[in-house]
Formats: sequence, structure tokens, C-alpha cells
Amino acid sequence: MKILEQLKKDYEKKPFLNHKRAVLSAPVRHIFMISTIGFMKSINSKNISILEIGSWFGASTLSWAQGLKEYYDSKGEINCVDAWKPFFELEEHKEKEYVAEMEKLLEDDTVFKIFLHNINTIDNSIKINYFRQMSNEFFNTAKSKEYDIIFIDADHTYNSVLNDIKKSLDLIKEGGIICGDDLNMQLDEVDKINAKKNHNKDFIRDTKTGRNFHPGVTLAVDEIFGNVNSWGGFWAVQKSGDNWINISLKEIPIIYPKHFNDDLLLRAKEHYSDIKEEIF
Repeated sequence: MKILEQLKKDYEKKPFLNHKRAVLSAPVRHIFMISTIGFMKSINSKNISILEIGSWFGASTLSWAQGLKEYYDSKGEINCVDAWKPFFELEEHKEKEYVAEMEKLLEDDTVFKIFLHNINTIDNSIKINYFRQMSNEFFNTAKSKEYDIIFIDADHTYNSVLNDIKKSLDLIKEGGIICGDDLNMQLDEVDKINAKKNHNKDFIRDTKTGRNFHPGVTLAVDEIFGNVNSWGGFWAVQKSGDNWINISLKEIPIIYPKHFNDDLLLRAKEHYSDIKEEIF
């Protein structure tokens, strides 16, 4: 059965994440997205506005929405920015099978249609805005000091991540949080020369550790913020005047995403069990 037909038949009022590319990164990171909302509630009781750069199927949008439901009585705003169109430099990534699969899903608008389906399952009291454009187009018209949380998870090549971070600096409110996905390793953990050599590739194997990582994310985050706190690849820093400080999620309850299917939920729980001593 084709994906869109399955949506209509089996998921009329339920989120659809039953596809191997629906959640592109480790599911455990969605726990810490929800925790970040809990952290924000501890310092800001007013309704908050979230900017999400890169939305894909809408799994992260659903996680932010669950955070708002848990901590802000389903009040707040989520702004989703994504072109929902092919973006990889195929020559740079021709050996990556997942790239071809992602590009195909984008070419026929499947991803965008699933995103629309998924956000329509979110409580109406949460305002969802979406902007089908490249992040640079959005940044050109965005207002400064507008957002309490900015989540960066779009193109992972170095120039794109660096630009998304730099443009976000002026948009975040005092005390707000800039965060992102796919910080698999920090710069002091990897072969720096090899990372810089491959800065325009999405995903490579580190020659120092043998682990896979996103060199563009590692390089850009370090260039702007240095070493940051991260939880299973989800990273976050808080604006404090002219500085950026690490936050702690240690005291925030662990809440699992309710929109996850059984497989995603199991993977999130197992991963959390593996890393909880290390991250806290």
C-alpha cells in the first residue's frame, strides 16, 4: 500500500511515523526536546514561541507540541521552516543510500503531505505556522528577539549549519535557548583535519574514533559556542546577555513521546538506559 493511501485508511486522526525515514536521527533525542520545554517553564511561565529550522515528517514538531501540552497547558506557538524539496549535492553524497531515498520522498511531495497530516493531529490551542522556504528566505523577513526556543535541524553541511546558527543569534530572546540535532561528537573528540576536509559532507566516519558523525554540525557548533552540553546528540545553549551558557536537564522529568510507534519508543527507552549515567 502506498504511504498516502495508508494515511487515509489507517491514520485519519493519528500521527504517521511508520516509515523507516520518518525519524532521521536517534529517537532518544525527542525526550530531551520535551525536557527543554520543561526547563523553559522553570524560568518562563508565559506562553512561548518556538522556531524549528527543518521539520521533515513533523516528528520534532509533534515532540515540541507534546512539551507545550505537558508544561504550558497546550498553549504556545511552533513555527516550522522547511523547503520540503531536494537539497543534497548528489555528487558529494552519491555513496549514501539514505540520500537517494530522502530525495525521492521529497521529489514527489510525500514528505510535505505527511508533515501536513501530522501537524493536523496537534491540539488546536497550539498555534502552528509553517513556511515552505529555505531558511535564508525566512531569516530575511524574521523579526529579532522573537523566539524563546530555536531548533536547528536542516541541511547538516558546515556552511548551512553555520549560517542557520548565525542568523538565529539575533532572533532569540534573552534567556532563550538555541538547540539542535545531530551533534554526534564534539570537535575535541574527532580528527579535526579530517572533519574540516569533509565539511561539506553530511555524514562521515571519523578516522580518530571510527564513529560516524556530521562534520558540518560539529564544526559549526564549536565555532560559535565551543563545547556545549548534549544529550544523545541533542545540544542546547542559553542566551545570557552577550554570552551563551550550558543548561542542565538533570532535574527535568523524563517524558517519552506519545506519538512514537512501538519501535521508536523501544529504541528511545533502550538508548536512554544506555546513556543516562553518562549524560547526567
